[in-house]
Amino acid sequence: MINMKKIIIAFLGIGLFCLLMNSCRKGNISGDSKDLVLGSYITLDSAINTNLNISDPSSAVSIKVAKTVGVPVVSVNIYAATGDAEDTSKWVLIKNVAYSDGVVLSVSTTELAKAFGATPLAAGNQYIMQNQVVTKDGRKFSVANTPDTYNSFPAYNMALTWTATAVCAFNQSDAIGTYKVVSDKNWQDFSPGDIITVSAGPDANSISFLAYPSPAAGGTNRQPWIVHVDPVTDVATMATQFVGDYPGAPGSKASAKGLVFSCTGYITLTVTITYGGTPYTGQVLVLQKQ
Repeated sequence: MINMKKIIIAFLGIGLFCLLMNSCRKGNISGDSKDLVLGSYITLDSAINTNLNISDPSSAVSIKVAKTVGVPVVSVNIYAATGDAEDTSKWVLIKNVAYSDGVVLSVSTTELAKAFGATPLAAGNQYIMQNQVVTKDGRKFSVANTPDTYNSFPAYNMALTWTATAVCAFNQSDAIGTYKVVSDKNWQDFSPGDIITVSAGPDANSISFLAYPSPAAGGTNRQPWIVHVDPVTDVATMATQFVGDYPGAPGSKASAKGLVFSCTGYITLTVTITYGGTPYTGQVLVLQKQ
């Protein structure tokens, strides 16, 4: 009987050999073996922090590198990808870091903002960092000259690409105010441009407002939604609660998950609304402060 485990291990070994021998130039995957040269990459130990607080200039995202595979690495160039993540012409150098196994690579709000120049960082955006390893003999390796099939393969655990999600520290006083409905296209209790007033919640990290059931949908006995916000990540949650009555469907309940960015006045929630005893999931309500 064929031993599939041995076949898989052999396949991985052949793939790793191809990767480390720099036929990892994307235009020469099937070249002559005499043209192949030993390359290198770094592996990931852990993602320390992936949320970048853009309201704090010293806030940083960081990863810890485990080890090198291939020829020795002396340093790592950290780039910000400002366009196509694999188009090196759109990469902006943030800094060069001396390499050692276990080194922590970090990027601060100030450093990333400088890389993007006139384009301001915005809460909710995800930014891509590209690591380029520099070997002892001066060669450089990144996703640009490493086949995607290897870079994305979990078994190799490469630390060449990592991301930062821009958030801002939640501030209740900044979050409260008048909001316009940007979208309620699924449940359609509201139309774009409708006004919702957001008030302070029962504690410092929560907000409150009236939403479903809306007056336009015949809602009565409406109860404020209580949305709690993680003060660091901006992740918002609303536990299942009674929210009001629809005509012919009293006792509606709702729960929600999403994001609340007090610094930009942006709220997006994915809601489960129970109407007539049936839960309707995936209702997306988006609000923008005026």
